[in-house]
Amino acid sequence: MALAVDAPGSGEAETDVISLTIPAAMRFVRLVRIGAASIARRKGLSVRAIDDLRLAIDETFALLLNDEDHAGSVDVTFEVDDHELLVSASQRLEAGARPTDLEDIVRFEVVVTDLVDRFDADPVAGVVQFTKRI
Repeated sequence: MALAVDAPGSGEAETDVISLTIPAAMRFVRLVRIGAASIARRKGLSVRAIDDLRLAIDETFALLLNDEDHAGSVDVTFEVDDHELLVSASQRLEAGARPTDLEDIVRFEVVVTDLVDRFDADPVAGVVQFTKRI
């Protein structure tokens, strides 16, 4: 597992970038939820908005990993400024991207639509991004 934090230099727009690489195992998703909740709390999001963010992360990993453990890892990046939190998750599975059926994609879209402000999922490439306004 790896963690990196980049902060902008003096005079630049205030955007924090936090990168986290976790094993592609469902038991590590909790670390991503905790990280997102901590960032959201620090930015003043409501309890409901934080819960929505946690659920969106759960759904992201359900789509990317099908609630199963895999050999490989998932890269997660949080980009946060004064206006929004962008969450990006990209699987790097040893066997290549996990095949996703239409039912998984529809479930993800139905659930996540009401939780975040914008999302983009490419299950073939194993990449999900979503934003939550602050």
